[in-house]
Amino acid sequence: MNDDIEWQTVDDTAFTNTTPGSNRDVTINTTPICPNMTNKDFRKEAMRARDIGIELIKRRIEGLARWDEKEQQRVTTFFARADDATKKVLSDGLPRLLAAMQQMVPEKIVRFDSETNRMLSCVPKPDSGKNHAAVCKPDSEKRVIAIYSAYCDSSFGQLWRVCKVKTIIHECTHFTDTFNSRDEIYLDTESGARIWAENHREEAIRNADSITGYIATFDKDVEERK
Repeated sequence: MNDDIEWQTVDDTAFTNTTPGSNRDVTINTTPICPNMTNKDFRKEAMRARDIGIELIKRRIEGLARWDEKEQQRVTTFFARADDATKKVLSDGLPRLLAAMQQMVPEKIVRFDSETNRMLSCVPKPDSGKNHAAVCKPDSEKRVIAIYSAYCDSSFGQLWRVCKVKTIIHECTHFTDTFNSRDEIYLDTESGARIWAENHREEAIRNADSITGYIATFDKDVEERK
């Protein structure tokens, strides 16, 4: 096996018989997940994004355990309050989110129109050119993330805006056994998140971008490559 070669599993069974000319046809979809990289490179990048997300979640779990003034200010920025109820939602949800991220494997991050995604109970949304990713909440236990074209063109780790690292975190917050979050609003700036939270306190703690922003702040970058 040469790791530099792109391998595709085409069938999980094999047959032999004595019938002349007997064939088994297998249809292979060779379209890459992202047109700007091979699937091998995509998998490496997606797993690195996942690993960075895992570390960011661990930092917030540690921050909640300290519950110092700095952490309370961070919570207030994204949820407009740092009370016991908000802390409990985050303290309960972050370890579950961490577990879900750790369970994520390359085979579960797929094109939106892949056979894997079609086998879920949700109908795949069409690619509008603006949507980055999606999950099927009723099938949360399968841990499948569908990738769209906007994800492919986004930055890897510019955490102050939409990027691949934050997209993986965002989608995993939607799983019903993590935060069961909603897309109440998409937030592009820290100031925008703060203003929206002040006027929508009940919705903020359920909003995927608010939770993601709290975990991965908007004002830092991570390197594109190791």
